[in-house]
Amino acid sequence: MLDIKGKIFLAPMAGFTDKVFRRLCSRFGADVTVTEMVSSKALVLGSAKTKELISFSEEEKIRGIQIFGSDPEVMAQSVKILQDEFEYDFIDINMGCPVPKLVKSGEGCALMKNPSLASRIVESVAKVSRKPVSVKIRKGFDEENINAPEFAYILQESGASFVTVHGRTRVQLYSGKADWEIIRKVKEKVKIPVVANGDITDFESAKRAYEVTRADGIMIGRAALGNPWVFLQIKEGFEKGYVETKVLPHMKIRVAIEFFTQLCSEKGEKMAVLEARKHLSFFVKGIENAAKIRDKINRINNAAELLEFLEELAAIVEKKESFVDNIL
Repeated sequence: MLDIKGKIFLAPMAGFTDKVFRRLCSRFGADVTVTEMVSSKALVLGSAKTKELISFSEEEKIRGIQIFGSDPEVMAQSVKILQDEFEYDFIDINMGCPVPKLVKSGEGCALMKNPSLASRIVESVAKVSRKPVSVKIRKGFDEENINAPEFAYILQESGASFVTVHGRTRVQLYSGKADWEIIRKVKEKVKIPVVANGDITDFESAKRAYEVTRADGIMIGRAALGNPWVFLQIKEGFEKGYVETKVLPHMKIRVAIEFFTQLCSEKGEKMAVLEARKHLSFFVKGIENAAKIRDKINRINNAAELLEFLEELAAIVEKKESFVDNIL
């Protein structure tokens, strides 16, 4: 059985949680990392591009592969392929993605409206998997269909080893407030471990989430973008009772440089420049003139030029911080 008690997960986020970002978050304290969701159908069809999403780094401690689909047989076949080709610790089935394209295909969160099919999928995957199987779900599809506790129980009975619950409905997407009470109800309904997800952004919210949900673990999503320190700070808070580590703007730029350098090494300079833009927009958030900085970054098409700009930015920001310290 996989021990996830007290563990902090990095949520699988399409377009963001690639190998380089997962490595960075692991270095800052993420205990469990999960790949971007991969198509079971594409895996069975032998898609090389899909398999590229499954590369892991040595820094990642507990590794999960998230798959999606709506055909029980195809899902099971994809797991057979994965366990013959990759080293990982658990399989995660996506039944919470709200993206219209997936929902229209009866995949992702659409499966919460079809418990019998969801059950067959978990049974099929659990039957062939040599590793634990988890499922990521939401509060429900919409406010008229809030069924997370009952749905999680069905998943448990079908062979799921643990379940992650995002406290929003599919219709909410990422807006509004996450409902932690529904996660507590899931915890009361099932015997398997429960991971809480939604609106956990720092130590204080992590502490409250544990208190309200009584979950076994917590999952950090968008709060980690441009801010891998969130894992370190949450752990620090639980260990000391307070957060000591402060994240200064120049620190964010320095880590962004490290991230971009690794991205270049992993994906080549041309692709790295394109992919870095979305990450760098989060790293510079909160820094003076962030909008102008983002605009400048988005107009740079050369890796060397982008690296030079980031180095100059780090030096300017650090010097300004030093000046402020000297006059206080």
